[in-house]
Amino acid sequence: MPWNEAEPDDPMTLEGVFVPADAGAIRRMAVVFAEEYARMGFGRGELLSVFHNPFYSGAHRALLDLGEAEVVQIVEEAVSTVGVRVRNIEADQAPHPCCPPDVASRCHGCG
Repeated sequence: MPWNEAEPDDPMTLEGVFVPADAGAIRRMAVVFAEEYARMGFGRGELLSVFHNPFYSGAHRALLDLGEAEVVQIVEEAVSTVGVRVRNIEADQAPHPCCPPDVASRCHGCG
């Protein structure tokens, strides 16, 4: 039952596993983050703020592991490859409480 503890033979029980990663895997992960957010309309400054914000733990870990210079290069490549879309955001749109301040303008609610 969904409201009780999981049954011992439940195939949908969540299990976490450790997946080792080298510097190449971390760089590829950072590239994917940068390209994904660039496709959502983030500009260079916004992308860099994602990497600097500990709320985005994967991107922030990539910054700590790869360093500022490498992340700036990744962001530049993502923005030049994907481009930056112009967004029209209503000035009176109140930020949703589930979002950190730097993404509140793009929040679609908690769902």
